[in-house]
Amino acid sequence: MPLEEYRRRRDPRRTPEPVPEGDPDRAGPGGARFVVQEHHATALHWDLRLERDGVLVSWAVPKGLPEDSETVRMAVRTEDHPLEYLDFEGEIPRGEYGGGRMSVWDSGHYETEKWTDREVAVVLHGQRAAGRFVLLHRPGERRDRWLLRRTREQPADAGPPGAPLPHDLPLAVPGRAQRLPGGDDWQVRPVFGGRRVLVRSDGGRLTLRPVGDDGVPGDPIDPPGRLRELGPALGAGGHLLDAELTARGKLWVADVLHTGGRDVRALPLDERRALLEALPLDGPHRRPAPLYPNAGASLLDAVREQGLPGVVALRAGSPYPAPGAPSQDWLEVPVSGSRTGGRRTDGYGRAALSNPSKVLYPATGTTKADVLGHYLAVAEAMLPHLDGRPATLKRWPDGVEASSFFEKNVARHAPSWLRTARVGTPGGRSESADFAVIADAEGLAWAANLAALELHVPQWRLGARDARHPPDRVVFDLDPGEGTTVVDCARVALRLRALLDDHGLPVYPSTSGGKGMQVYLPVRVTRPERTSEFAREVAERLAAEHPRETVAVMTRARRRGKVFVDWSQNNTAKTTIASYSLRGRELPTVATPVTWDEVAACREPGDLLFTVDDLPARLDTHGDLMRPLIDTDGFRLPRGGSIAEVPG
Repeated sequence: MPLEEYRRRRDPRRTPEPVPEGDPDRAGPGGARFVVQEHHATALHWDLRLERDGVLVSWAVPKGLPEDSETVRMAVRTEDHPLEYLDFEGEIPRGEYGGGRMSVWDSGHYETEKWTDREVAVVLHGQRAAGRFVLLHRPGERRDRWLLRRTREQPADAGPPGAPLPHDLPLAVPGRAQRLPGGDDWQVRPVFGGRRVLVRSDGGRLTLRPVGDDGVPGDPIDPPGRLRELGPALGAGGHLLDAELTARGKLWVADVLHTGGRDVRALPLDERRALLEALPLDGPHRRPAPLYPNAGASLLDAVREQGLPGVVALRAGSPYPAPGAPSQDWLEVPVSGSRTGGRRTDGYGRAALSNPSKVLYPATGTTKADVLGHYLAVAEAMLPHLDGRPATLKRWPDGVEASSFFEKNVARHAPSWLRTARVGTPGGRSESADFAVIADAEGLAWAANLAALELHVPQWRLGARDARHPPDRVVFDLDPGEGTTVVDCARVALRLRALLDDHGLPVYPSTSGGKGMQVYLPVRVTRPERTSEFAREVAERLAAEHPRETVAVMTRARRRGKVFVDWSQNNTAKTTIASYSLRGRELPTVATPVTWDEVAACREPGDLLFTVDDLPARLDTHGDLMRPLIDTDGFRLPRGGSIAEVPG
C-alpha cells in the first residue's frame, strides 16, 4: 500500500494536509510533475517531490537544491506523498508530524534520465529549480540517506552551473576623505555607527562575521534573535552581503558580493544594487542601506541632524572594490558636529582602559571601548543622578553571554581618587561595605574598565560624613508578568500618571532597558519608610481599580498576564537601575528617560527600546528628561491613606 506510511503519520481531523482514503493506480510511471516546498518545521528544509507511479516520491533537503556542481547536499528520503500534495500550502499544527508552515517554492515538470534504487537523475524545468540533478544512495548508508548534487554538464536551456558559495570573502576598505567628492558620478550612503559584518546565508542558515579595519572577516558571532529570520527569508540560495550591524541589532545591508550562484563583485554599482533590492531584506530590523545621489553639503547636514558619524561616497558604475588597499572608488567622509562620546581606547583621565577591543556584547560586536564611549557621551546627563548615591555595580568581565556578579564593596581595588562611602548592608555578607560614589566622568570610565555595564543606585543620597539623607524619590517599578510586555507597562504608567496628577504630583517615565519601566516622583519626606508606604498605597489602588491588568503583590503565580507595580523598590536597602545605564542584555540597551507622548504612542515593545546608538541623538533632541528630579525641591506626600480617596 503505497500511502500507508503517509496515512499512518497523519490524522485528517488535525492537519490541513490532503489525506486520501484510497491508494493511487500504480500501473505505470504516470506524469512527470515536480514540486519543491519550503517547510518551516522543527528545522527549516526544502522538500523535493517527483511524480512517479501515482505518488510523489519525496526527499527532505536541509539546505535546498545546490546552485553549483561542487556543492553536495544531504537529502533524506521520506514517505511517498499523494499527488494532491503538489500544490499544498498551509500551516501544519505544531505537535503534528511535520508541524510548521509550508509553501510552494517552485514547481514544474521534469524528465527522467535514470531511476534505480541507488540513483535518480532528472532534469527539472521550473522557474527557480532548473537543470540536471542527481540523487545518489551510497552502499552501506542508511536507507533514507541520499546525496543531491547538480551535475557539471547541464542542458543548454539551463545555463552553466553556478559558482560555489565561498566560506567568506574580504570586504572592501574605503579610502578616507575630509569632504565629499564633487560631480554627479558619485552616490552616497550613510554610516550608522555600527559594526561592519559579512553576512553569509546558505540554505536558510545565517552567520555573521565581524570585519576588522583591514576588511578581513573574523570569527562568526550568533545573530541577534530578531535577525534570525533573515536566513529563512533569503531561502535556499547562497548569499554573501556587506552590511553594518548597529548596537540596537538593526542590520543595514550595503552591498552584495555573491548571490544566485555567482560572484557579482565585478558588476557595476547599479547592477549590484538592483540585485540587492531584489532580495527580501525589508523587515523591522533589517533593510538595504539607503543610497542617495550626491547632494553635497545638504546631505551631510541631514546626516548630522540624525546624529550619524559619516557617509560613504561610491563612484557610479564602479565594481565592488578589490580587497587590501583602501579604494578611491569608495570614500568614507566623517560628519563633524554630531554628538558622540567618541571611541576612546586609552581610558579617560586617571582611569585607564584595559583590553579596549574586548567584545562584551557578541550579538552586536560592542566592545569595552564602545561601553566607555557610551558613558562619556551620556556623562553630562547621567552624573547628577549618580552623584551622592552609593552605586552597586553589576559586572560582566567576559561579556553578556557569560556569568555576571553584583559588586558593592570596592575597597580592594578602588583607586585613591574615587570617592567611596561605607554604608550599612542589612542582610548582606557583612554589616557594611565600601560603595563607589561616582561623581565624574573618570568614575564612569573606571566602571567601564571593570565591565560594570549596569549601575544601580538607591532612592536616597549621602550627606555629611556619609550619613543617609531621607529618600528624595519615589519609584514605581512596572514589571510585566508572563504574557505581557512593555506595551502593557505603558498603559499602567498612564493610569499611574492620571492618578497622581489628581493629587498634584508630577511623575517622570523611563524605560528600564529591560522588559519594563520605571516612573519617578521627586519627594520631600522626613521618615525614610514613608516613600514605601505611599508607593504601596498607590500600587494597591491601581490593582483594585484595574484588577485584570495590574497586581500589587510579588507572588509570581498572580502576576501572569498582568503588570506588577513593584512598590518595594523604595525600601532603603534596595536599588534600581540608574538612568542612562547600560543593561547586560543580548543588545546594549539603555535605561532611557522618555516623554509621556512616547509612552502614550507605544504600540509594540520596540517603540520603547533604546540602545547606545540612540542616546546621543535623543540627548540632542530632549536633553535630560529626568532633570526635574534634580531641579525640583520635592513634593510633600499626601497623608497616609488619602491616596485611596477621590479628590473633590
